[in-house]
Amino acid sequence: MNNRTAAYSFLLGTALLLFMATIVLSTSVLFLFGVSVTAASFWIGLVAALAAMGAMVSVFVSSRRRAWFFSLLAGLAIVSGISYFISANTFDLSFDGQTYHQEAIVKITNGWNPVHDQPILKPSGSKEVEEMDNREVLSAFHLWINHYAKGPWMLDAVMYKLTGQIEVSKIFNLLLIASSFFLTLAAIRTAFPEKKGAAIAFALLAAFNPAVITQSTSFYIDGQLGSLVLIICALGYLLYKRYHAWTLLALCAALMLLAQIKFTALGYAGLLGLAILVLFFFYDRRQHIKSMLVWLSISLVITVVVVGYNPYVTNTLAKGHPFYPLAGKGAVDIMTSNSPHGFKDNTNVENLAISLFSKSENIATPHSPTWKVPFTVTLKELAVFYSPDVRVAGFGPLFGGAVIVTCLILVALLLGTHRKKAAPFLWISLALFVTVLINPESWWARYVPQLWLIPLLIALAVWDVQKSFFRHAGKVLVVILLANMVLVNASHIIGQSGANALVKKQLKEIKASNKTLVVDFHHFNAVKVRLQEAGIPFVEQKLDKGEDVKGFMTTRAVYLLK
Repeated sequence: MNNRTAAYSFLLGTALLLFMATIVLSTSVLFLFGVSVTAASFWIGLVAALAAMGAMVSVFVSSRRRAWFFSLLAGLAIVSGISYFISANTFDLSFDGQTYHQEAIVKITNGWNPVHDQPILKPSGSKEVEEMDNREVLSAFHLWINHYAKGPWMLDAVMYKLTGQIEVSKIFNLLLIASSFFLTLAAIRTAFPEKKGAAIAFALLAAFNPAVITQSTSFYIDGQLGSLVLIICALGYLLYKRYHAWTLLALCAALMLLAQIKFTALGYAGLLGLAILVLFFFYDRRQHIKSMLVWLSISLVITVVVVGYNPYVTNTLAKGHPFYPLAGKGAVDIMTSNSPHGFKDNTNVENLAISLFSKSENIATPHSPTWKVPFTVTLKELAVFYSPDVRVAGFGPLFGGAVIVTCLILVALLLGTHRKKAAPFLWISLALFVTVLINPESWWARYVPQLWLIPLLIALAVWDVQKSFFRHAGKVLVVILLANMVLVNASHIIGQSGANALVKKQLKEIKASNKTLVVDFHHFNAVKVRLQEAGIPFVEQKLDKGEDVKGFMTTRAVYLLK
């Protein structure tokens, strides 16, 4: 890489990526050998990342290699320090994060081996999963913990084991955002060497995807999915521009991590890997297609059989389908009660269109979406982005307008004479759009965070086109996306900051009361961990509704001070 910014960004982003991939791989191998999660995986990942970084410096840097290495160390320290500070000083206040996500992390940290140990059983007396509804939290989490993909939980459990602070485990959301930013910056600087400022702006827009940032201080996993898809796109382009083993290794690591996020992510990883192969088949004169097939085939085996042994192999052996309990015999419907009214009768394309051009709302049945005039914003819309999983128009109130501008640019581009130069960006956009369409619930932004990238790719495709329409339309699109990103992310940060302050105040008041704390957690076991880490003793027992109970902020757990 001749561009210093591109080289530095590539090395830093890749080191962060390999650090996380090594933790997941080593933890998975230990599981297969009957060893429970251990903090040693963190140190294995750190040593591997630093060794890889040193080796990459010797390959990609021609002079002053020691200075480069220490400057990269400084970059890693700054990124890690900021990520640690944010994670350690924020609470995950989400519904899923405070229930089954943290419950899974705690169980794995406490020694449960999902490969060798017996599955977690349903507590006696709890209702069946099929009887769940939106009004009651039931002890159905054993299904999700036993059968869902466990990549993020492995990372979180290793960090929890190392630090003893569960909230610090959210650090990997932020490290993936940082990695995606640096690798995207490397790709754009490679594509447009003369546009340094624009490259930074584009990289920020891509990495600070609203669907990613709104989950960054929670244990939700869709934000990680969005970051990894961006990383794969960036690495695919860098590999296309210069084929190198280190770039290919990073790509395989990203695909492996992506496939461990959730079931749909395995499909995304397969499609994106295939799209990159097709890109090379047509545009690389087939020079590297054989070696890529070998690398990606080995990566696929490791991804499914080693790292993904639980859930993909265990689900198939025990339940007859790798995606149980969301598919196969006895599949559980988790979407009907979570979808707006009428969505179950529409096609996924219809629901996607409705969601994109409606008001931003966090609604489910029996409520229906509300159409809106594009490019308009209300305070009510912004307020809902306090939540990490806004359902309708979850990318932001201006994103529907950005989609309209994107379509206009795309039509003009396809009818014009600049298609060939824009081909790599158009091909990646098409691949991403296919990953969106295969998801039957693509209307929900958290399930398809990669949709945010398509308008950006179209803007990049015309960034260097001299024709007036493309130049101005591309800039307008970027401004719309930037305004949307700032509005959504600022609303989320303000809302979460206020809620976190209230939670900290509540804990402080309880601790200062010097009274006996009696708690009924109602399956929000994150509150139990929170109290333990705050040094607040408690007695756990069922509390009747008639008693003078109070609720813990953002949960259904209740307490009584005696």
